[in-house]
Amino acid sequence: MSNRAKRITAASEFHPKGRFSNGRSGRSNESWINQAGEINAYSKKDMFVQMKAALEEILGGNRIVPDNELQTIQEITAAHRESILASFEDPQYHRELGQILAAELTISANKQGFMRQLMRRQDLTQGQDAKVQLQMKNVTAVIASGPTRCETQFVRDEWFYPPEFYVSVRPYVEQRDINRANIDVLEQKYIESMEGIMVAEDRTWRAMALAAVGTPNEAITTVGTLTPLVLAQIRNQVQRWRIPAANLLIASDIWIDVVGDSDFAVTLDPVSKHELFLSGELGVMLGMRVYTDAYRHATHHVLAQGEIWVVGEAGSHGQYTDRGGVTSEPISGVNENVPGRGWFMCETMSLAIANSRSVAYATRT
Repeated sequence: MSNRAKRITAASEFHPKGRFSNGRSGRSNESWINQAGEINAYSKKDMFVQMKAALEEILGGNRIVPDNELQTIQEITAAHRESILASFEDPQYHRELGQILAAELTISANKQGFMRQLMRRQDLTQGQDAKVQLQMKNVTAVIASGPTRCETQFVRDEWFYPPEFYVSVRPYVEQRDINRANIDVLEQKYIESMEGIMVAEDRTWRAMALAAVGTPNEAITTVGTLTPLVLAQIRNQVQRWRIPAANLLIASDIWIDVVGDSDFAVTLDPVSKHELFLSGELGVMLGMRVYTDAYRHATHHVLAQGEIWVVGEAGSHGQYTDRGGVTSEPISGVNENVPGRGWFMCETMSLAIANSRSVAYATRT
């Protein structure tokens, strides 16, 4: 699968289909966002229409990005050949370019990664251990031992100490790719690196959450369109343990149910800022903040179709640790046995769901 979208459009330049008042078909002459950066809708119902229009555009293989993000992409695209060539010639520039990309990966993971939205963060310094304080004792915890690897553990004490592990990726540009014209090499490698870092974090959280299912909250199977009543039943799986149900994570097809159901118009307070929306934060519904991976790049989807997760507030749910963010070290053909330049990017972290009761899972058949 290609990492490149068919078309990348700035949010201010996106014109949804079907917004003409005279009934003509085609794309509207109204921008999707207004000058304040909010989605251009005249009512909550129309807000759902505009959200659905953006999703259909993205599911069609195109990308809609905030204007400042598109400017960054364009700057990278315009300078990629010179940047890569310079890194081939100058070891110092090679190192600095990797540090720039690593910093961008950390920023993107903080904004778009749902694991980082659902769990409490602890920044570690030299000599400090990762440790989690339990709000409830005698519970089943789920601890990650590596990317997508995890194990359950019954915890009786107030504190437990999850192991740290590495999340790494090796974006590498071969010499033959540099020799070709009109290839956005850095953009491709950045997307690959996002998959190796941010998506790996989210996949690890999902693996842990799946391990928590059934201990004790059993999986719920739904049939047909999601309704507010069914969603309330899923939420009750968490709330019955006196844990506030703070977050709702849904797959793209479930989000289509939401925006297409008039009953949800009463229960959902959608976000208006397009930057939040395009990062996957959709609004608040039944007291829960709603997230999805539907608006991500195609290779960055984590949730399977039909998945619904209700997650307790971060203090009751779990914690991740971060030891300095993503770091970068230059690599070359000496390391890879293929002519080229690249970077070994790595972060040291730990992840732990401190209480399996804080997770409820449902899937649609």
